[in-house]
Amino acid sequence: MKRKNTGLAMLVLAAVFMTAACSPTNSTTGNSGSTAAEGASSGGTHYDLTLGTAASTGTYYVVGAAIANEVNTKNPDLTVVAQTTNGGVENVNLCMSGEMDLGMTNADAAYWSSHGGGSGFYEIYAEPGNVKGVMRLYESQGHMITTANSGIETYEDLRGKTVCLGPPSSTIPAMSIAILEAYGINTDSDIKAVYYSIDEGLEKLTDGVIDATFFVASAPASGLTSASATSDLKFVDAGEEILKQVVEKYPYYTAATTKEGAYPNMNSVNTLKIYTEIIASGDVPEEAVYQFVKGALEGQPDYVDAHVACQEINAETAASAAAKLHPGAARYYRELGLVD
Repeated sequence: MKRKNTGLAMLVLAAVFMTAACSPTNSTTGNSGSTAAEGASSGGTHYDLTLGTAASTGTYYVVGAAIANEVNTKNPDLTVVAQTTNGGVENVNLCMSGEMDLGMTNADAAYWSSHGGGSGFYEIYAEPGNVKGVMRLYESQGHMITTANSGIETYEDLRGKTVCLGPPSSTIPAMSIAILEAYGINTDSDIKAVYYSIDEGLEKLTDGVIDATFFVASAPASGLTSASATSDLKFVDAGEEILKQVVEKYPYYTAATTKEGAYPNMNSVNTLKIYTEIIASGDVPEEAVYQFVKGALEGQPDYVDAHVACQEINAETAASAAAKLHPGAARYYRELGLVD
């Protein structure tokens, strides 16, 4: 399907293939195993959908739960349950294995899992999987964080240090590894790489257990806001030429600078940003995804205050999802004239 140019780059990643979904009958069972009774909705067919997010303290969960609540409130034909998970990579795996209908992930995971052709960090996605694009949501910024007195000023200074590259079941390590590799830093031998959740990484940094931690989230993220208010932290700068190399190799990233005013206690640096998206199993019925997208976008004013990231959600951005669009999503965007 050819899409109109909306000025937004495309791409996304994920994991292992299989299938998922609810069947379009009068009694519909979703991947969560729940069943809706016949006649429970105005159209006679009710769809129960599960939406994988991440930890309950993170942006994924807050935004995903807000969207689910809005869709449930406005559409009697859908029941969407936002579920906590380990993050974007796991969400892709769960959609592929048929254990989840919808999932939130970053554009890199969405792209590779849908299109195939992945290599390096994404080599397991050499073949396209049963993953489809639903909505592009908001941008997240990646940052390497250390303590103010660590002596670490640039990624080069991370050599020999203990560095958290991100949560093990997320796409975050891919971004941190991409920058480190551009600096010629081998994550197996030049640093001691560890993998913790975002909150745990910040905790171990402030406790002096590790030297630096990589962080990707929509800014401002409450966890980092809290940590920087009680500990003297700073961002590690990534050189502009280094970021240019990374973006040329991985076009789903965009070079950026720290979002102004997001973290008033911290410095401004060069970094990367990437979009967060919602993907679906290709087996979720077209009507279910159509109604989900319609409700999520048309109801955005009702949940815009749930998180600052919700302010970025709009139809034009949503239609630029990196994964190949699900027929239900494509149908809605076609009605708006956003895709051909």
